[in-house]
Amino acid sequence: MAIIENYNKLRRVLDMGCQIEKLSGEKKTGSNIAYGCDELGKLRSVLVHTPGDELTLVNESNYKHWLYDKVPDITGYIEEHKRYQEILESNGIKVYELADNVEENRDMIKKMPNITFLHDTAVISRKGALLSKMRPPARENEEVVVKEALKNLGIPILNEFNGGEGFFEGCLLLSKETIFVADTERHTYPFIREFISNILSEFDEVIYVRTPKARRYMHPDTVFNRIREDLALAYLPAFEETCLFTEDSRERIDFKKFMQEKDMNIIPVSDSEQSRLACSFVPLESGTIFHYDVALDQETGKRLAREGVEIIPFHPEALLAGGGSLRCHTLRLCRRKK
Repeated sequence: MAIIENYNKLRRVLDMGCQIEKLSGEKKTGSNIAYGCDELGKLRSVLVHTPGDELTLVNESNYKHWLYDKVPDITGYIEEHKRYQEILESNGIKVYELADNVEENRDMIKKMPNITFLHDTAVISRKGALLSKMRPPARENEEVVVKEALKNLGIPILNEFNGGEGFFEGCLLLSKETIFVADTERHTYPFIREFISNILSEFDEVIYVRTPKARRYMHPDTVFNRIREDLALAYLPAFEETCLFTEDSRERIDFKKFMQEKDMNIIPVSDSEQSRLACSFVPLESGTIFHYDVALDQETGKRLAREGVEIIPFHPEALLAGGGSLRCHTLRLCRRKK
């Protein structure tokens, strides 16, 4: 537990520094940072949460309640998360820490062992943030904390859910025109319809995919993710139904054929690869990705190499307890093409 104790000491020092800034009249965070991930350009900045005391809430009697695959090795979990942050920074990415940008709702973080999976809570477009509505009870109100952090960073909220019984844990931003939504176990269909209705005033089209209601398909990026504008990985057996929504129409489509018409080639992943989060990675830039080194079969890795794809590998041990990928731990704030 020494790492947690050191982490808490560091946090207290940072908190004191924040109070000094507050007393001196200085803003704790910068305003109007560059934001938007509509294009698959170079990743410039991210928001992360270094896990801490909240992990002690997860034990042998309740880890399934907290949506973990097993009780985490806390020391290893924190060490691996920090190692990932170092890799991001070494590749020129600005890393913002969640707790450094939250004041009013900071105490809530200590009750949220899943808040480290920030990717699930929001998607950042150039028009603003698309906030999720996290599934209760294990992930309830995480979006409240993230909303405060984003507003303190100067990122406006483009879409959020304001009541009702249901949940909506994320979507994929494919371009300035296109949103990808998967109907998973972490989504309720009335909230999906509300989201589609609202977001079509800002985007031209929404691709809707109905997937099996199972944990392995819990978020959209468990079944599909782009590597380049013209290349993606997908687990197509999970696509039970696919529809294209526009402001004036809805039609069923063949997803693979539809994407090919948009000049995107899809490399299929196997059932085993999908269960190892093969589709859930973080593009550094078009054609270069951060990924678990255990996620892909050797043949898939060779095929990507022939396509000129570079994989920056990360070996997980402790992080696997949470059932999430590097992408899950990474809320991308800004991408820009060179």
